[in-house]
Amino acid sequence: MPPIFSRDALQSRLPGLLEAPNKTTSSAMQDIHYTGPIAPWTGFKAGVLASMLPSGGNVIDHSLKGRDIKLEQVYVADETGVQGRFQQAVGHVIGAVSEARGVDIRFADFKSAGRQYRNIPDVAIVSRGTPVTLKAVGELKVPWIKAHRLDEDNKDLDSLRATIGQVVEYMIDLKVPYGFHSTYNQTIFLRHTQIQGLWRLEYSCVIDNNNTTDVSVKQCFWYLARIAALGQPVTNPEPKDHLIMER
Repeated sequence: MPPIFSRDALQSRLPGLLEAPNKTTSSAMQDIHYTGPIAPWTGFKAGVLASMLPSGGNVIDHSLKGRDIKLEQVYVADETGVQGRFQQAVGHVIGAVSEARGVDIRFADFKSAGRQYRNIPDVAIVSRGTPVTLKAVGELKVPWIKAHRLDEDNKDLDSLRATIGQVVEYMIDLKVPYGFHSTYNQTIFLRHTQIQGLWRLEYSCVIDNNNTTDVSVKQCFWYLARIAALGQPVTNPEPKDHLIMER
């Protein structure tokens, strides 16, 4: 069986979702807005490119000749289904590369983080071993609902603030510096950081799953995993009600 190298696995696009004929048709967006300072994540793509692995890299899997078993065979009809496919397509690959490269990070469900919290983020990124440390959180939405699309959000800050409000609230409450909002097909990466003494939320451009000529979504998640592994808890002294508004 031909080997699959870590660099190739990260460069490839995610398998397209196999949407079920009977699927959810209502928006799952919550009316939570981030109202604090916000700015583009300058240098995000440069960081992704700098984190790219050398040609080849570690062997993390093998492919079967004549049939690609990674093509989707599982129907998805709601957010829970998308979560499962995301963890298989992203979490499993990033976990395998992280293990091969000695990076202390793993994708997980939130329960794995061992944190007491009234909400349940869709995705947790945690340290390996014991004790487990929460490093980043993510929110997923189904891609086929028009209200979930991320194409125009970076052009309209009010829409962007509404889109990322839910996951940014998680980041603030849980004191993690990194997060993401994804529809599987499109993803925005987030960083809560302090610049010259001032706290702000930074956002990447929308990373489309079909884009493999610039940076792929898995390369972006690999970059996020690497910097999250080194990240420390962050505390913005600004009162939460100055940063998050529920309408």
